[in-house]
Amino acid sequence: MRIGVELAVKATVNELVEHLKLYDSYGFDRVWVPDSNISLWEMWTVATLAATHTKRVRIGIGVSSPYQRSPAVIAHAAATLDQLSGGRIDLTLGRGGRGFLQSIGADGDDAGVEEAIAIVKGLLKGEKVTMKGKTFTFEDVTLRSTAVQKDVPIYVASTSDLWMEVASKYADGIHTYTSNPSLISRTKQWASASRKGGFSIITTLGYVEPEEVRVWWVTNFGRNYNLQQLCGRKVGQASYEELADELVFTDRYTLLNQVDRLERLGVDELMIAYRRPEDLPVIAELVRSI
Repeated sequence: MRIGVELAVKATVNELVEHLKLYDSYGFDRVWVPDSNISLWEMWTVATLAATHTKRVRIGIGVSSPYQRSPAVIAHAAATLDQLSGGRIDLTLGRGGRGFLQSIGADGDDAGVEEAIAIVKGLLKGEKVTMKGKTFTFEDVTLRSTAVQKDVPIYVASTSDLWMEVASKYADGIHTYTSNPSLISRTKQWASASRKGGFSIITTLGYVEPEEVRVWWVTNFGRNYNLQQLCGRKVGQASYEELADELVFTDRYTLLNQVDRLERLGVDELMIAYRRPEDLPVIAELVRSI
């Protein structure tokens, strides 16, 4: 199973640069660059830093919303970074937070995600793209830049059956959360429905310190109706301890338990999220120790 780490949204861009200089030596398989409105930096800028300061690891971009950035912009940036990194770029697309999208006047029909996948894939291959969809209208659009990779992997962020179905039809994998067996089992069912070879399941767990922030993290996911439904229960049904066992790790022992569980469930990649910049070297030591 691959292990990647998502860069901390609460770290400054200068702190991230210092960590990226050492990232290849940490032993991770991938660096994930999140697209978050609460980040202290902008995603494509930091993804460029990741491409220039690493040589080995793959670089995951997103979750990025096509309502916030045009699929043409996403494709152009991804093609440029794929060239810069020597073909190490992957994308994750998703709807994004509805509240934030509404606040910036960028809310759109859910169909836009699947339309965006088709647009981005075509543009990255150098194709002329025409799309008359519910959300996007493209007419004979091409880019001068194309990706190094023949097919840049595109994953869909999902905490519901709706987005898992979209992923199984149009994408190369599902990016979800928790190590809950019921959710992973459902994810595997959708993965089996995909006609694509090499369809990947990626899930996220947190190394979230200090304790009060970890409590916020766990409680927040515990309130997610769709996520808890996929876990086979109602919101409020699981105890904090049960939720934490599926959402976070705090030391070598709990990380080892999570990795063993995910490998038995058939997950392809674990993405580790964290908040404090000083925690990245700690995570690296924990991963090495298992």
